[in-house]
Amino acid sequence: MWIYLEKAARAIRACFCWKRCILDEWPVKLDGPAIIIDETQTIVVSPDAIVHVLQTCLVIDLESAPREASYSAQVDPVRLSIFGHRFMSVAEQMGRTLQKTAVSTNIKERLDFSCALFSPDGGLVANAPHVPVQLGSMQFAVRYQHKRWLGKLKDGDVLVSNHPMSGGTHLPDVTVVTPVFKQGTDEIIFYVASRGHHADNE
Repeated sequence: MWIYLEKAARAIRACFCWKRCILDEWPVKLDGPAIIIDETQTIVVSPDAIVHVLQTCLVIDLESAPREASYSAQVDPVRLSIFGHRFMSVAEQMGRTLQKTAVSTNIKERLDFSCALFSPDGGLVANAPHVPVQLGSMQFAVRYQHKRWLGKLKDGDVLVSNHPMSGGTHLPDVTVVTPVFKQGTDEIIFYVASRGHHADNE
């Protein structure tokens, strides 16, 4: 029997040891990943471990097993922090520009707006610390527009929406979504979006 774990990106062999006494030789050495099952428990052996099956117990060795480089070990924390702050800085500057250029009291004084950056498929990348209720649903608005206009957008296009069915909050909150293209191509490399409260009397 084989079990596939997505995070491990490899198959895990299931070793059924319902009655350990049927094994002829002791101890039995197994390299992870594996699953060991007996009458009362199920033990998952990670890919970077070695398990020794004894007559009365199991010994899992995490030190002597050859370790594979994990994804987290390949990420430079300094680089991750630098780019994370850069993306947040872009969203914060979007907000400051929107506030300075706005005529509406809701935007300029009440600060009822939010700005964020999104991935090419509409997933949230970074947002400024603005209105949480707007930021929470803005990703759904961007993804809706991305799927709705996939392959039809060109450089310079701007999408405006306030429909609750397309990721909006309530009708006065207007969302402006702008795709950013790789220079000289039709490939969208990210989206920027802003959402602000538009009063009826403005």
